[in-house]
Amino acid sequence: MKHGLLNKIRPMLWLGLCAASLGAGCSNDDSGETSELAAKVTLTLSKYYNDQGATSLVTWKSSDRGAVFAVRHGAAEPAYAAPILPGSQKSLFLFTVDAPAHADATLVGFYPSDAALACEDNTLKATIPATQSGSITPCLVGKATARANSYEGYDIELKQLFCTMYVSVKKGNYSISKAVVKANGGETIAGDISIGIDDGSVNASAQTITVTPPSPIDCTGEARLIPVMIAPVTLSQGYTVTLTDTDGHSFSVGSTDAVTLTAGDKIETDDARSTEVTELIFCGDNMVYMIDAGLADETGYKNAVTWSWDATTAAATLGLAASRCNHLDDCKPVDNGKKLLVTSSYNWCALLDIATGEVLFHTTAAPNAHSAEMLPDNRIAVACSEGSNSDNNKVQVYDIARPNLVLFQSELGSAHGVVWNETTQRLYAIGGQSLQIYKLKDWTSATPSLELEKTVQTPYGGLHDMSLVNSNTLCIGGRRAYLYDIGANQFTEMTLFASSTAIKSINYNDDTGELWYTDSTIPEGSQAWSTQTIRYATDRNGSAATRTIKVPDLDMYKVRVMSW
Repeated sequence: MKHGLLNKIRPMLWLGLCAASLGAGCSNDDSGETSELAAKVTLTLSKYYNDQGATSLVTWKSSDRGAVFAVRHGAAEPAYAAPILPGSQKSLFLFTVDAPAHADATLVGFYPSDAALACEDNTLKATIPATQSGSITPCLVGKATARANSYEGYDIELKQLFCTMYVSVKKGNYSISKAVVKANGGETIAGDISIGIDDGSVNASAQTITVTPPSPIDCTGEARLIPVMIAPVTLSQGYTVTLTDTDGHSFSVGSTDAVTLTAGDKIETDDARSTEVTELIFCGDNMVYMIDAGLADETGYKNAVTWSWDATTAAATLGLAASRCNHLDDCKPVDNGKKLLVTSSYNWCALLDIATGEVLFHTTAAPNAHSAEMLPDNRIAVACSEGSNSDNNKVQVYDIARPNLVLFQSELGSAHGVVWNETTQRLYAIGGQSLQIYKLKDWTSATPSLELEKTVQTPYGGLHDMSLVNSNTLCIGGRRAYLYDIGANQFTEMTLFASSTAIKSINYNDDTGELWYTDSTIPEGSQAWSTQTIRYATDRNGSAATRTIKVPDLDMYKVRVMSW
């Protein structure tokens, strides 16, 4: 398959810029006669991306040989010479080449001299293995056109022939045994490679690249990178990387957007994470932590941290003193786990980009904010609990593009939780002993509002948290906990929590029966409302949690599951 990548960007990008081209064209003289000529050539080695995602720079050693092809019709044999100025990345060489004496000639230089390259009929041929081990080797190439036996000679910068892809794998309780890269649009990305020396067009033969490391890549201690050598082509529909762990579970990462793979450059994937991993996110004091639950144990969580955010780093953005970037009480993943809604009892709410930590939206006009939720059209609902401010005991509505501006608010005593249900197109909010159900009104206008459709009295008061189980079920906790059937308007108690008076957060998977929750019925830490234990259970009607994770250094409030 032929790819016109380099025509679309800039000519001969795969070979770098042709410094010191002394004449137009690269054909032999009209007579077609060539002879052995001495050619002065300066070859400069460029940095290339290595196994660790950093750059390496090799230098010319006295034992090295420089190598060039004199481009011609038919097959060209490489010429070799020792570096005249070893010890740096740039050296002068004196080659004997078969070239025309009275016309310009194109030379293609390469490193190392034993690279598996061939030159024939204005085409450079190479191999990018379709089966790789996760190790990057340099194959640096460049070209220039000049009079072979001129005093000025050639100046050629050698750059990596291929693009380097780095597959990012998140820290977790697994090891990777294999990664397979494939273009979504069916483009060829490896195998036998042919590159047009004049036009830079690229042909490849293999549609997939399989990386099998010599030993499995252990991700338990840190996030890992898997490097892949890939052809410099354009992937019209993006790519998919499928990873397999040592237990045989597969998961993938990729992009559906068109992407240009540039020779000598790199591309980094989004973070891949095994779907077999349970990733939790919890908050307390000024910190938010994300952990792999499989790496944590009863005594602590620090070795399991995969991401963290310190709210004090956003003090300038929020316009608050660092001491007010505290008392975090919710950390809700939104936008398929790409963003995070953080609320603080110190009257603020922020929307974070998890990948960058950037604050995408904030308000400091949300008194005693206890939870938040994304709404359609880039709007946010915030539950503001008890207090003496006139804006306490409210459900507020904001627009992401207009920080600190309250577009609408509705009364709800001791507001603690808000959940949007895409299926019913309703916002559910809890406070005190009430579940309020809202529909959106004038939502596409500049003055949107929430229309209270129904108020449902819950079995018990002291409500603290609510999460969406499925399109017809809510999980509600506080004093005891229960499931609410939206269609039947019916509550079912989860007897596991019959003795609980302060469930601060509750997350339930109706497919597996799993629960992750925080309970401060018996407070832990320095606050009457805090806990220092994340709890896990597999039976909502059981007698006790089946597992705990200790968080001894935080006054913790809520825990969330990134995805079930």
